[in-house]
Parts: sequence; C-alpha cells; structure tokens
Amino acid sequence: MKRARRLPAAIAALALTAALLTLGASPAAAAPPSAGRAAPQGHGICAATAPGSALRRQGAAWFCFKTGGPATARDLAAMHRLAGAHGPATARVAARDPDVDPADPLDLCREGIKEVNTARSTYCVQRPIGYELRGADGKTVIEHAEGVVITSARVGKTEWEEEVRAAITQKTEKMPKMTLNLRADCTGPCTGGTAFGGQVLPAVGRELFTKITYRTTVAKDSETRSQLLYHATGTILAPGTPRNTMDDWQGPWLRCDNKVGNGPGCADDTHMANVTFHKSQYRAAAVSYEWAQKNLKSAVTGTKMNPLHRDPNSEESWTKTKRRRTCENLPYPFPRDPLLVPEDSCDEFPFARSSEGGKPNNLCVDILPKAVGGVWDVANVRVMRGDPDTAACVRSHVTEQDNEAAGNELAQATRSARIINGEPYFVIVDN
Repeated sequence: MKRARRLPAAIAALALTAALLTLGASPAAAAPPSAGRAAPQGHGICAATAPGSALRRQGAAWFCFKTGGPATARDLAAMHRLAGAHGPATARVAARDPDVDPADPLDLCREGIKEVNTARSTYCVQRPIGYELRGADGKTVIEHAEGVVITSARVGKTEWEEEVRAAITQKTEKMPKMTLNLRADCTGPCTGGTAFGGQVLPAVGRELFTKITYRTTVAKDSETRSQLLYHATGTILAPGTPRNTMDDWQGPWLRCDNKVGNGPGCADDTHMANVTFHKSQYRAAAVSYEWAQKNLKSAVTGTKMNPLHRDPNSEESWTKTKRRRTCENLPYPFPRDPLLVPEDSCDEFPFARSSEGGKPNNLCVDILPKAVGGVWDVANVRVMRGDPDTAACVRSHVTEQDNEAAGNELAQATRSARIINGEPYFVIVDN
C-alpha cells in the first residue's frame, strides 16, 4: 500500500520532465542561475537576488555588501573633502606628537591611513564600504559603488558625542540607490546608539551626517575596558533586492574610570597624557615651566622622556603641605616682591600635585620671567637665586592670577585626559 501511494507523485514528476524537454529546456535550466551555488566569497556578505526580478534580468544574481580593507586614495581624498564641508581644516603642526590630541578629532583620519586612529582623548575610525551586483559566477561585477563611513569623537566625559559621516565616493551609472543603517555599541558598562536609520546615501560628493551619544557608567573608584563595536546594514532600492546584508567592525579600546573628578570618563591610555600651557594665556607661569624644561640639568622636568606623575595622595591638605615645603618653609621662604611683580606669588615646578613636587626649597632655583615688548619668552628670564645646573626645582615670581589660572588648567586637564593617581603625563608649553 505504501508503494502504491507514491505512484501519483512519480508520474507527476515524469510529466513535468517531459514538458520541459518538449519546450527545449532541461530541469537544471529551469532553476535560477544562483540556485545550488554557494554565495561568493571574499566580497563581504552576499545574498541571491530574487528570481524573475529586474536585477536578475540584468544578469545580477548576487547582491554583496562589504566593509573593510584599506581605504583607497580616492576614499581618503573624498573623506578629506567631506570633512572640510563642516568647517575649515584646523591648523596643525606637520609632525604632531601622536599622543597629543588634535583640535579636531577628524584630523586623526586626515593625517592617517589606518582604519582606527587614536590620541589620548580623541579617535577617528574610517571604514570603507562597498555595494556590488555580481553575476551568477560570483566573479563578474555588473554594477558597484564604493564609499566610506567615518566616526570621530572627543572622549573624557561621562557622555560624549560621536560624529558619524557616510558617503559614496564612486559608483557605476546604473547602480541603484543604496541605503545604510549603523548601530554602535560598546563593551563593558557603556551604551551607544544608532545612525541613519536606513537613509538613502546621496550622490557622489555629498554625505550623510549625524551624531551618536555614548555613555559610560563605571562604578565609583573603579576602572574597566570598553571597545566600540559597529554593525552596518546595507541594501539597494530595487525590486527583488535582498535586505539585511550586513557587516561588523571594531573601533578603539578605551580605559573608562570613575577615579577622576566627579564622574566617569574614558581615554586611550596607550597614549601618555599631556597638559598644555599657552604663553599667551598663562604668561609668566607658562614661561617658568618652559624655562625649567630647558635649563634644569638634574631634575624631572615633565618632558615626554622625563614625565611627571600624578601624586597618588591627591588630598588637598597633602598638596598644601608640599607647596609650603617648597615656597614657605625655612631655610628659604619665597621672597614675594610686589615691586618686581604686582600681586607676586610663588609658582613651583615640578607641580605640588605631582609625585615629583614638594622639594625642599634649598634645592630650588628662583627665577623672574619678564615680558619684553609684550612677548613672553624664556630668553628674558632672570635667575634670582640658585644654580640651574644642580637645582631640582624652580620657584618663579608669577602674579597670583596667572598662578591660579595655571593651576586650574592642570586640574581641568587631569579630568579631561583622565589622569589617574600615579599615571605619568608630560607638559607642553606653546605660544
């Protein structure tokens, strides 16, 4: 009985085969070109186009969406043009120290060809993307488009905004319109968000632009590691196009802590932290630090090769004790002189807040910075007491206002660069 029930199905199959032969087609020819074929390899994520669709009639059996690979010169040039659309490129030194944050995080991508580019408190990730229609053999490219996704941000606070740009840099004439959706996540106690929501990518020369807000929630007095993760979905707007073709990539690793200031924040601690003082802003204070770096022969001077360290004991009472040791105690209390400097004060270097600060004042050299023609320069510094060749510290005649402002800058930089107790940092003095 079981054998008899199978006969109608077998007869129907023979009849279908006979009909196909009568029409001059074989059973194999009746299947779609991509049927039974594995998706093309090495071209991202590929999915078959719908049988009978307009794309299939054009010979496109596969739609592939890919990300990654080195950014081409065309990608980088287009990215530079697009970044410029949001304001002029920031002025920057050609040989910028890789640990120093640029004024604009996008400069990291402008300067570099790596996919993930970082400094202490900034990052820029550039990821090539590609959309392709391929033939049944998986090798023939029917139509294609190439582009780039760029994400950049300045971190350091509990919340930070990531700027997200996406653009097509080149495409063939008949390539259908393309869409992009991006989701950004991060590992550890950190949250990200989404971008674009399936928006259509504009014509070559234009871009999509939006922002994603991240938030880190590290517990008080703790630190952890977080990595940014990206998930992109791409499709093309044509009948019969498969959806949900996607790819993933990784962003930078960040150290996130809740040990500095009044809340958590993140930094890339593979780069040494730095504190910058502008002579135009901090005047005699900034000149004092620069003079110390250039003239002290036997001291830790806060250069990158000879950095300072944040004192593990950050209690204000301990900092004041160290400052008194350098500026007020015997045998050489600092000789404030309002005739030399109005509202004169003692500015010490190394800083009292550093592990290297708080030296006994008999080990210091006293200096008097002066502005000549409105210009602050180390060439105009006068040594008042001590020997720079043997001194371990500097005490400088600085106005109370400039002294306090420089101290506030050190405190602010400690928070924004997430300099935790015991961590090294170097001092930069510029104009």
